[in-house]
Amino acid sequence: MLLDIVVDLIKKEFTREEPIWKEVELSAKDMTFLQEECKSPSEFDPLNKRKKLIDNMVKGHARMQTMTCPYGQVCAIFDHGQQMKEMPWGLWGRILRMYSEKGKKAFKVFFLANTHLRLFPPIHEPITPIHINGGYTYPCNRETILIYRAEDATRVLLHELMHSCCLDNHKNGVDLVEAETEAWAELLYVGFLSQGDSTNFHTLLQKQSNWIQLQNQEVKKHMRAPTMMSIEFPWRYTIGKEEVWRRWNIIQQDSQHRTKIKSLRLTAPATNIVKDQFNVTHSSTIL
Repeated sequence: MLLDIVVDLIKKEFTREEPIWKEVELSAKDMTFLQEECKSPSEFDPLNKRKKLIDNMVKGHARMQTMTCPYGQVCAIFDHGQQMKEMPWGLWGRILRMYSEKGKKAFKVFFLANTHLRLFPPIHEPITPIHINGGYTYPCNRETILIYRAEDATRVLLHELMHSCCLDNHKNGVDLVEAETEAWAELLYVGFLSQGDSTNFHTLLQKQSNWIQLQNQEVKKHMRAPTMMSIEFPWRYTIGKEEVWRRWNIIQQDSQHRTKIKSLRLTAPATNIVKDQFNVTHSSTIL
């Protein structure tokens, strides 16, 4: 039932024309917000990759592009010029439209597309935000979504939009909130990549299920006690997320896949065929 609802929701979206984007100048107010955010410390970005990319833009080594559509504004700072061809604008417009509500403010997304990849630390060392996080927002605020890593940014957008729209239940505590939010983000990500085609959706769901389970085998090697009784930091995005999928009964079993996963991106990398469908270059990690 849940999967049918997701497929039908996405299929309906893809019967509509893509939102039209146009390039605009970033307002002084938004630039001030962005600069202040990038100067301030964050537990999710302890290396402050945000500030480094802003500094590179000031020096002329990075390119800013601000685009707007009826559902929101995205200010993107690209680490290099090639990334401008890696951006799935049509898909991001559809995602913003799906979360939009009549009478509510349009979204503002600040996308700092640094190329720092999500990689496991050395064996038995703990997984920290440096290895796994890529964005944040202020709860229930549609104008403060900040994504600071290019890899897996589309999934991060889905995740942060849920926070910005108050779609999470904070009574459950941050770990459970993040686990459920991430579970929804990855399910919707699969739905959007499938464009609402049921066969394609279930193929991608199987691929994502394999990715989750194999990745979590590696995650557990970096945790002292990967159980609910002793929640360590990465649980909320990995093992906890898998537990939510199992509770929803959507984890797909496939004993034939035994590939070791070395990446901490939370969605299985998109194929070149999928990238072609969304008009991005094969080098793109944003999708």
